[in-house]
Amino acid sequence: MPSYKAYLIDAFTDVKFAGNQAAVCLIPQKLSDKEYQQIAAEFNLSETAYPLPLDTENYETGGLRWFTPTVEIALCGHATLATSHVIFNEIGNKNPDITFETLSGDLIVRKHNDQFVMNFPQYKKWVSYESDKIQNQTLNLYKNRPKESFIDKIVELLTPPGKCCYIALAVEGKKLLLVLDEKTTKSELLSLTHHSNELLLAHDGSVVRGVVVTLSPKDPKSQGFIDANGKSFDYVSRYFAPWAGVNEDPATGSAQCALGPFWSKAKQSKGPFYAFQCYPGRGAQFTIEFPNEDRVNIYGNALTVLRGHIEL
Repeated sequence: MPSYKAYLIDAFTDVKFAGNQAAVCLIPQKLSDKEYQQIAAEFNLSETAYPLPLDTENYETGGLRWFTPTVEIALCGHATLATSHVIFNEIGNKNPDITFETLSGDLIVRKHNDQFVMNFPQYKKWVSYESDKIQNQTLNLYKNRPKESFIDKIVELLTPPGKCCYIALAVEGKKLLLVLDEKTTKSELLSLTHHSNELLLAHDGSVVRGVVVTLSPKDPKSQGFIDANGKSFDYVSRYFAPWAGVNEDPATGSAQCALGPFWSKAKQSKGPFYAFQCYPGRGAQFTIEFPNEDRVNIYGNALTVLRGHIEL
């Protein structure tokens, strides 16, 4: 029975048992979509990654696919970071960078000291929404403002009453940003629950595939949004994606493709930004830069938690 290397990686963290878990399977031959999905369901993590070498000797360049327990997705940040960690640190890639061919185009990852830098696309097309759940529209970033009943329901389920001040959809990534009042505290953000069944009943996933609840804290220290060294976060978030089989994601690199450009426009700043994904019991840090108008650089650490083999 053939056996292949597989790893469990914590991504977007420099300590174990934090950040976001991803499985990385080094299977040199292509499998069927059904087999990839079955393996992902067996791991039952938010993502399982499959790097696909263009030759049979190494993984220095090639394809990359990501599967949740239920579907294949077009872009995943933490599983790309986990895969890069495996290729650089577990199997000894000597090249300065890796290029992955993906459903979201070519993604380049390079090693930078003890971190990795992932060059991802920025989401550029936006729609803002009117909502009966917003008392005061404090931002005015995008002109188009349709009303949708399912948007009101999502706001009602995922934000504290009276706290949501703006709604915007990153169309390419189908990521809906619910922007909270700048005085929202960490405890208030942590108090949110995913309400996955109700979200699935409210919307079919055709427009929204993930919901990002976010804010830029007015006083990060008093609100609890600082790291272990006392450094303040520029913006913070939580991420819910039941339409992709993920009730809540602990660390979502692809969300930064929306969050980075959004907060850059809202703050009228080119960064860099220091961001935090606020997940109960874990949490993850991101550094975001903008090398040009179309791309975002996402910095992150990763650690190996488990090394093993998968038998097929």
